[in-house]
Amino acid sequence: MAAAWGRGRAETGEWLEVYGETQPRSIPLERILATDADEAHPFTAYLYVWTLGYSGDARRTEVTLLFPAEDDWRVKDLQAVVYHLPPVQEERAWRDTLAKDLQVAGPLLQAVGTVTAGLTGFPELNAVASAVAHLNARSAPQIQNDEWYVRRVHDTVDETLYQGVEWILPPSFVNQIGTRITGALLVQFIGAAPTHTAPAELPTPPLLARAILTHGKESTKLPGPGADAYVELPLRVTPEEPLP
Repeated sequence: MAAAWGRGRAETGEWLEVYGETQPRSIPLERILATDADEAHPFTAYLYVWTLGYSGDARRTEVTLLFPAEDDWRVKDLQAVVYHLPPVQEERAWRDTLAKDLQVAGPLLQAVGTVTAGLTGFPELNAVASAVAHLNARSAPQIQNDEWYVRRVHDTVDETLYQGVEWILPPSFVNQIGTRITGALLVQFIGAAPTHTAPAELPTPPLLARAILTHGKESTKLPGPGADAYVELPLRVTPEEPLP
């Protein structure tokens, strides 16, 4: 396994960087929820992080991570976050929002913890809950009138189908974070053989990242237009070793 990073710049000096594991392993779908302790699969997930920098006024920011969907695996996205470094300018409002979110989610989290503690045949559930809770604790809250959100997206690039996640961040939210913004996506890779025979030895398409910064009627694409529209990260997914 090896982590790497890729970076692209716009002519205006703004930049976008993405980094993460370039040699992850996929796991068989049937082993994710295996009830037999000998067959259950340990939780294996990977974090892909993007960060960008801009200058001038805060911008409406759209960031997209795209994974190729043309090989013998698929991505299972688990959790998306936007990191922040407290205290922010409106720290009291952010803390109040976090407290309310935890108050609402408290009974549910307690119930999930009780249930997963009794499911010894599902070790992944505890691991998933722990990883998601860790990321949520570090993620920026959704402040009223400044809500950021994510959505699942797809695109076709160079005749390759891509599937991924897109972050939408309003200018007022971006202003709180600063001129360097960082987000992340927690994913698993699931083995999924194609129903047709693919040509052998084709190069694996890379992970792609792009961003659009909008201020008024002007937009800046990161890393740039045309052939330089994406930051690329090499990606070679191999299957987990089979059980003995």
